[in-house]
Amino acid sequence: MSPALALLLIMTVVPTVYLVRASLRNDTLLGIGGGFVGLQNYRDVLTDPNELHALLRTGFFVVVAVALELLLGMLLAVPLAAQSRSNNLAATLMLLPFAVTPVVSAMIFRELLSPTTGWVDYYIGRVGLGAHFDWLGGSNTAWLAIIGLDVWQWTPFVALILMAGLQSLPPEPSEAAAIDGASNWQTFRFITLPMLMPFVAIALTLRTIQAFKTFDSFAVLTNGGPGTSTEIINLNIYRVALQSFRIGAASALAMVFLIFLSLLVPLLLRVAGRDPEEGAA
Repeated sequence: MSPALALLLIMTVVPTVYLVRASLRNDTLLGIGGGFVGLQNYRDVLTDPNELHALLRTGFFVVVAVALELLLGMLLAVPLAAQSRSNNLAATLMLLPFAVTPVVSAMIFRELLSPTTGWVDYYIGRVGLGAHFDWLGGSNTAWLAIIGLDVWQWTPFVALILMAGLQSLPPEPSEAAAIDGASNWQTFRFITLPMLMPFVAIALTLRTIQAFKTFDSFAVLTNGGPGTSTEIINLNIYRVALQSFRIGAASALAMVFLIFLSLLVPLLLRVAGRDPEEGAA
């Protein structure tokens, strides 16, 4: 196990130690000044209203996007769980959206939403709903575009996890419920869904972590605009570190974000019915 442990140490522990050290200093990328400042960077981060607003916007995006993906993923997984050639083909096609890199997907969406050459604006004009609408120029519509992109790209991922879970469930409880006169909805609500909760927990946890890490689609589609209405925490870290060159402040912001996610994941697993302590036991 030594090679694997050494690789894990190099890839995770060493960068984390460097991040903690940098967060306690006021170093810059330019190498000017720098020194130990203790928890000053953390105090600045936790009292800066811009950073708190960025975290709230990030939370809003994650909650809305992941909720829609879980709902739509379940609606796709239930009919596709039955083994058939057409369902196997549909499951294969569902791999395409999240197989495309996020930057390419965001660039495609940006062109589709263009007010002058975009297909979306063109077909809206053809049905008489107006033309030359700047989707990315307004706060509400920019959020609609970003969330729509994320839902399009990651709903198939959730659907495949839930579909695999449905296919692994034993059929006997559902058959017994049908014999007792339960409707399809009652069987799903009281039999299938409780047994499916471990897979829901997996999908919820993976997608929540990935959604909190989203950077590409925001950077390409809106770059935090219009104004700062779509400025999320990852864009803030990027600007502080690589535009303002304040490595210490960016490291402190990243550490606060890391601690937040470390506390959130066990909570998600517990809410979804998979307590990590119970699983370990």
